[in-house]
Amino acid sequence: MRQKYNYSKELKRPITFGNVDMNKAVENGAMLKCAGFMRKQTERYKTKKVQLEKDEYPSFDGKGIKFFTFTPKEKKEKYPAMIYYHGGGFMFPIQKFMMNSSVSYCERLGIKVFLPEYRISLEDSCDTIIEDCYHMLKYVFENAERLGVDKGRVLVYGDSAGGCLAESVTLLNRDRENYHLRGQMLVYPVCDNESEKYASVKNYKDAVWSEKANETMWKTYLKRGTKNIAYVVPIKSDLKNLPPAYIEPQEIDILRDEAVAYADKLKAAGVAVEVNIIPGSYHGFDSDFRSSLVKQVYEKRYQVINRMLI
Repeated sequence: MRQKYNYSKELKRPITFGNVDMNKAVENGAMLKCAGFMRKQTERYKTKKVQLEKDEYPSFDGKGIKFFTFTPKEKKEKYPAMIYYHGGGFMFPIQKFMMNSSVSYCERLGIKVFLPEYRISLEDSCDTIIEDCYHMLKYVFENAERLGVDKGRVLVYGDSAGGCLAESVTLLNRDRENYHLRGQMLVYPVCDNESEKYASVKNYKDAVWSEKANETMWKTYLKRGTKNIAYVVPIKSDLKNLPPAYIEPQEIDILRDEAVAYADKLKAAGVAVEVNIIPGSYHGFDSDFRSSLVKQVYEKRYQVINRMLI
């Protein structure tokens, strides 16, 4: 069967959400069951490449939020650190790919990676999710000495919906404690709930992350309302005085144009931004670790992260 879009031949053929009725799956509980299955997979995850630990930190309401810490085998008193907000449409928990990616960054760059299992939109509000993510940042900075973290060398990272959460956290951080962040890494990030105004949505509506899936994501994320939409949808915010950003949209992705628009707004606000659109790539393409294209992209990310944390 011929592919509808001109994906790179260096990538494996993707599976699209285009034919999945995600609204129905949310309503009948199928998505929640899927989330439970993913959590079980993550609980069984093991690696010999780095030191993997599991712990909890307190969120704004006292709820203990699970997080994973990936520490290089080379022992140091303090490490640079990345706080990784995982993707999954705000609806799914951590998946194996995010664990693999965390191991990769930790091992290659010699940094600590913190991966929080924030609450999800199938069960909680967008405000709760953002606060969970912010309190991971707060926990790392306030416990830096015990955690072995160099507070002067910390960045946030997010892919897809996690990119949106990383954006939200940088805004909350600026307006609250204002801990020093060296950068924000945003990979095929969600940026705007008004997606229909972007050409990439119509051009790639049936691509891996489909227009229908995106609509369900925002409907579920916003269904309980919010106290401040500007934190929930970062492109609606004043973006001044934020840390430098690396933004990586994928060429064949409905989220491409909103990521570029977010980058443009950051630049207009005086923030240093690097945009890197990956030709022939699709949403979630970087889970294909064997691909030569994916290896090249990770090399670029390593360089950027290393530059941010020097």
